[in-house]
Amino acid sequence: MCFQAWAGQFAVSPIRIEFSAKDKSQAITVSNNADVPLRIALDLRRWTQDELGVDQYRSTADELVYFPRQFEVPPRQKQVIRIGRKSAADQNELAYRLYINEQPEIAGADSKGQVAMVVSFGVPVFLRPANPQAKLRLADMKVENGALEFSLSNPGNTTQRLNRLLIGKTGGEVRQFEYWYLHPGASRKYRVALPAEACDSDKPQTIELETDQQTLQQTLLIPVAACKNS
Repeated sequence: MCFQAWAGQFAVSPIRIEFSAKDKSQAITVSNNADVPLRIALDLRRWTQDELGVDQYRSTADELVYFPRQFEVPPRQKQVIRIGRKSAADQNELAYRLYINEQPEIAGADSKGQVAMVVSFGVPVFLRPANPQAKLRLADMKVENGALEFSLSNPGNTTQRLNRLLIGKTGGEVRQFEYWYLHPGASRKYRVALPAEACDSDKPQTIELETDQQTLQQTLLIPVAACKNS
């Protein structure tokens, strides 16, 4: 499945790259939707998370092959970025963000005192392990002050992305999360507002948390009065 993201006057597709153990190269297309040339510079960063799920970034320019690293896209034209791995997959996943940075172009006397508004878009790049093991654990689910709180831990060896949370058969769904990705070895606490329809039942409901790799379930009684505080 291919998704496209719009960043100012340019679009990026796809918005996430995944290398399986067999993949050697991938591609990203940058489209210039403006009537003026678009100047781009790439910046590759190694992406990890600590045990609390806090993102950590380290600049690196040589762990992947990617080109062109700087380019100009004419108005209403496109540019393809090629990305390749340098080594075979092992038992550990590697994650990066490839930042596609618009470059300012304000020159001459008329530009004095102006601020160039530029856009940066970070494409997640995952090098999946040779033997992927998706293992996500859901715990400590409760209702507190009109919100659903829970903890997630990832003892597997692949990063998982939250897609949506379903509450019962008619309890609505949540598709917005403060944190989307959870890397191997990381844990994080989540808090999401309860949809109003989540409190229409006086019986325990099945809560489903869907990621890009698996679905977790847990049964929980949501008090009728809980949504009045949301």
